[in-house]
Amino acid sequence: MESSQSVAAPAATADQASALQRLVSAPALLVYAAVLLAAGAILGFWYAPTDASTMGFSQKIFYFHVPVAETALLAYGVAFVAGILYLRSRDAKYDRLGVAAIRLGLLFSLLVMATGMVWGKAAWGAWWAWEPRLTTFLIACLLYAAYFVLRSSVDEEERRATYSALFAIIAFIDVPVTFVATRLMPAGLHPVVFTGQGAQMDHRDLIAFMVAMVGMTLFFVGLLRTELAAARLREELDHLKNRLGS
Repeated sequence: MESSQSVAAPAATADQASALQRLVSAPALLVYAAVLLAAGAILGFWYAPTDASTMGFSQKIFYFHVPVAETALLAYGVAFVAGILYLRSRDAKYDRLGVAAIRLGLLFSLLVMATGMVWGKAAWGAWWAWEPRLTTFLIACLLYAAYFVLRSSVDEEERRATYSALFAIIAFIDVPVTFVATRLMPAGLHPVVFTGQGAQMDHRDLIAFMVAMVGMTLFFVGLLRTELAAARLREELDHLKNRLGS
């Protein structure tokens, strides 16, 4: 009896671990993200009040534009941490993490620029303005685009990973500058929504924003895990091809 119980206990633990892995797998995270993003859109358009300022209904893009922007900066933060970890350990998995994070960060950044231009045209009558946050965000996009130019110019794997890690660390300097640009230079078009006194918005706006923000973050994590799995698979295939070729 004791023997059967001792065997059953590890099996139950393994089943629980497997169930947990399925709950946080990339497909599951993407499903959670889709549900939350849809809920955020519904709350933003039908529950949150229409902005009373000159922005009016165009303010509704806030519930997509800002979560995408914050997630892009989060992706660059992940690359920053991955760069530090790679330089400390020389483990290739951190190089893969940095590459995947920056690739997704650039994708989210393009969405930020596109939605920001649409919002700017609707709210301010201009597709673009050289104001603090827009300018610093554009600089971040150009810096991280240069990251892939750097990678393509270095053939040796370890040197490429080292230079990429250093570049990701240095480029991250622009990220906090972008985040605090409207606080350092308040003359820009972007309002300061979150201050030391809390969120400067109606509680219904805050609920819609937080739902969309959590959804966008889960969307990023799900895509990141998918990217990493694909990168590992490509490496295994390349290794297999090399072995078959030799």
